[in-house]
Amino acid sequence: MKLFSICLNLRRCNVSKRMTAILAASALMALSGCAPVISQKVLDTADRKITFAELVKNPAEFTGKTVLVGGEIISAKNLKDRTEIEVLEMPLGYRLKPVDAEKSAGRFILDYRGFKDPAIYGAGRKITAVGTVEGVRAGKVNNMAYNYPVIKPEKDYLWRMEEYAYPPVGVGIGVGVIQGY
Repeated sequence: MKLFSICLNLRRCNVSKRMTAILAASALMALSGCAPVISQKVLDTADRKITFAELVKNPAEFTGKTVLVGGEIISAKNLKDRTEIEVLEMPLGYRLKPVDAEKSAGRFILDYRGFKDPAIYGAGRKITAVGTVEGVRAGKVNNMAYNYPVIKPEKDYLWRMEEYAYPPVGVGIGVGVIQGY
C-alpha cells in the first residue's frame, strides 16, 4: 500500500515506481476476475472426489456428504415450507460455470428451506451449488421412473444470462484453455 500512496503524486514518482504500481494494480484486478463464484472456504467443505455419475448411480451411498454440483434449472416448485429445484446436471468449467448440457450425467433436486421465487430460479437459468446429499427421491422424467439425488444447498450461485452468453475476453501472452466456450 505504501507504494500506491507514494505514487499518488505523479510529479515526484519516478517511472519505475509508477510502472510497478500499475503492474501490481493490474495483477490484482486480473486475479480477482478468475475467482470461483463460491468462496474457497465453502468449496473446501465439498468432497470433490465424488463425481456426479457416482452420485446419480447410488445417491443413498453419499448421504451426509457435501458435494459441488451445477447445471441448468428445469423447474422450480414451491411447497409448504420449502422449494424444490430440479436441475439438469452439467460439468463445471471456468469459474465453476455449468457447461455442455450434452455431457450431462442426469438430474438432481436442490431442496431449499423457505421460498425461492420461480420467476428468478426459472427454467433455463444455470446454477452452481455446494450442499449436503440428503438421499434420493423417486420421481418421473416424463413417464419414466427416475431416482433424483436430493441436495440441501449450503451456498449457491445463480448465473445471470449475460454471464454465459459471451466468452471472457483477456489480453495476455502464452497459451491457455478455457472450457465451456
